[in-house]
Amino acid sequence: MRGDLDETLARLARREEALRRRGTGDEADRDEVSPAVARRDGHGAYRLRGETRPEQVDPVEEVAEAVRRVVAEHPGLAVTLRVEHGGRAYPLRVAWTGREVTVGPVPAPPPPPPAWPMPPTPVPAPGQDREGPDPAARLAEMVRRDPSLLEDPDQR
Repeated sequence: MRGDLDETLARLARREEALRRRGTGDEADRDEVSPAVARRDGHGAYRLRGETRPEQVDPVEEVAEAVRRVVAEHPGLAVTLRVEHGGRAYPLRVAWTGREVTVGPVPAPPPPPPAWPMPPTPVPAPGQDREGPDPAARLAEMVRRDPSLLEDPDQR
């Protein structure tokens, strides 16, 4: 999925650059714009002119471009969205970066904070060997084997 997203974002960047060049009025740069892009004046303009839909338009790019235009009209606005197409999901973030609007992947969320309070962990007492059995357990086992250990030594 990540490769598809990177590919879509790269196509969006190329498209934005072509649209930017088309807006400058340079005739040499206009030749680099694809005929499908040069023919469209805006979102859905082909429908208004009675034309058929341009061939091979990526719907993810079209959605991202429409959101980018809205964000471009409102400085400081940022939009996070998830576009699903063909059984795949494309999480996108459209936001202002400096003086321009960029379309990119959604940043990874920060890791969750540790559970509080921290779960108790037994800490061995000083001089207690953690490797061997617990002394209280050892004493209980000895008494279980020989209950006479609990009798008064003078009575023996």
